[in-house]
Amino acid sequence: METDRTFGRRTRTTPEVFTAVVMLAVCTVGCDSASPAQHPAAAPKPSSSAPASPPDFTLFVGDWGGHGNHMTVKADGSFTMVRRTYQWCDENPQPCDANSGGQITDGAQASGRLGTVSGTVATGVITATHDGPLLPAGPLTFTFDSANDAITALHISWCGAKAAVGVCY
Repeated sequence: METDRTFGRRTRTTPEVFTAVVMLAVCTVGCDSASPAQHPAAAPKPSSSAPASPPDFTLFVGDWGGHGNHMTVKADGSFTMVRRTYQWCDENPQPCDANSGGQITDGAQASGRLGTVSGTVATGVITATHDGPLLPAGPLTFTFDSANDAITALHISWCGAKAAVGVCY
C-alpha cells in the first residue's frame, strides 16, 4: 500500500487491485454456499443474426412448358419436370414416350427441390429422375427471364403463359 500525499489516505497499487478483483471473481463463482436454484439464470444475449427466412420462389412458381417439355414449380421450391425422349416405347426400352390415341406421354421425368434464390436465379437439385441423360440427377440452376417469361434450366427454355410464340420451341 501507498499513502496518498494529498489527502493522507492509503491507496492500493495496481497489482494489489488486480489480485483483489481476481479473488472477488473466484469467490463469486465458488465461495457462495447458496444453492444454484437461488441464483437467477442470466438471460441469453440476443443473437446478432436472426434466423434466415425461407427463400421466396415466387418468380419461379407455376406451370412452364415448351415443345416437348413441361415443368411445375410449387411455392415451397419443389418441382417436377417431364420431357420428350423422342423414343417410342413400342420400339425402345424405358425411358420412352408413349402414344395412346394420339396423346403423347413424355418419358423423361424428374423431381427435385430449389434451395436458394438470389434475384432471378434459383439453385436446387434434381433428386429423382427416370432419364439421367435428359434430366440428370444433381445440382441445377433456374434463371428467370422476365422479358420472355421463361426459365432456362438444363439448357432448356421453359415458358410461362405470357411468353411470346417461338421462345420455347
